Amino acid sequence: MAPRLPRPLHRRELLYGTDTPPETLSALGEAYMKEGLVFDAGEFFGQAKDREGLEHVRQIAIEMGDAWLLRRVKEAMPEIIQKSDWDRLARAAKSLGKEVYAERAEAGGAPPAPPLQEELAQDEEAVAGEPETGPDGGTPETSPGQSAKGNRKREVQGG
Repeated sequence: MAPRLPRPLHRRELLYGTDTPPETLSALGEAYMKEGLVFDAGEFFGQAKDREGLEHVRQIAIEMGDAWLLRRVKEAMPEIIQKSDWDRLARAAKSLGKEVYAERAEAGGAPPAPPLQEELAQDEEAVAGEPETGPDGGTPETSPGQSAKGNRKREVQGG
């Protein structure tokens, strides 16, 4: 008989707060898998270092075109992820219309790089350089941080 799925707080305790035996973690991973909760199953298999369970999650991640899930498997057990897995995932993601995941898979699962300081400065300059008047030279349609409705209200009230 499969174990009952734990409530959220107990789930957290089992995963991170106690010395839960790997066998229990794996059994819970199987229970989550039977319920179709692949992400949760992956967490339990990863914590248990259950190679067989993680292999199953790896295969599902590739079929789903889910780069995030495959990356989680890689974090738990890097040796079971191959370059070909990322290639297969990229193809699956493209065929499913998951372009962001396809791009991430093509980069080997790496998260996108944060913007460079120069790019952030350019964005700030572009926002700061926007005109203070609207297209007709009068009150702007919207001010930074305010909606058009708020501006209309100010115009009506004479503000």
